[in-house]
Amino acid sequence: MFVPRRIESEIVLALYRYSLLTVPQLAILLHYEPKTLYKAFHSLKEKDWIQSLPLGFVERNVKGWTLSKIGVEVAFGLTKEYRPRLLKQTGVLSGQTAHLYRSNLFFTDLIQGSMARPTTEGLANWIGMRDSGERYPVTTANGQKTTPLQPDGIGTYQFENGSEVVFHLEYDTGSEHLWVIHHKLWQYIDVLKPFWNNLSLANVLFVTRDHRRSERILEIWNHLKSDLFSKGPTPVLWATTENAMDIQGVFGSV
Repeated sequence: MFVPRRIESEIVLALYRYSLLTVPQLAILLHYEPKTLYKAFHSLKEKDWIQSLPLGFVERNVKGWTLSKIGVEVAFGLTKEYRPRLLKQTGVLSGQTAHLYRSNLFFTDLIQGSMARPTTEGLANWIGMRDSGERYPVTTANGQKTTPLQPDGIGTYQFENGSEVVFHLEYDTGSEHLWVIHHKLWQYIDVLKPFWNNLSLANVLFVTRDHRRSERILEIWNHLKSDLFSKGPTPVLWATTENAMDIQGVFGSV
């Protein structure tokens, strides 16, 4: 097996953690010029460590990149992890592509936006969609470990004064019935409770495609807080739209 160069290792690890990224996203995340990444990609493709995925919903024929089976094995070597199930799940399911791309885009836009802010401020930690459920494992009565709550990403943002905010991203495409959203919101209170000393410090951010959808989600949330969970603390819920983020930027919209 080839020994990866530093930039190759960084690309492989980024794709391993976040499953699908574009060259512009990798440039922001890894602090490389796009032309430098393209050179590295030429070598990675020759080694068959990565594979491209057309993103027809993005302008300018942008490609997404994922790890091949060989690339996942290389990542195992770099991380000292071995998760056989990932070898059966290489690539991204077509139905998840847009969802995953936009979820990751939120975080890379956040990183890019923070570059104009004080040097001590920025995204301190980002857990991708694939691993987010591991943050809140639940053990069933028969001892089986489950991950009922799986955000599209979990971020920790640090401000200039040293304070931090942890937020859980839910990128809502509108395909899920509102009863599914109701259950998901209920889980954000019930599942997070044992993991937070002060649940009111946890934040949940919903990004939707429609203002009315955002309003409906907030209505469901407020009903849960005033009815089933009126006697205890709950996370803080935000809701915004793709259009608001496009116009105002990631910081302005929330």
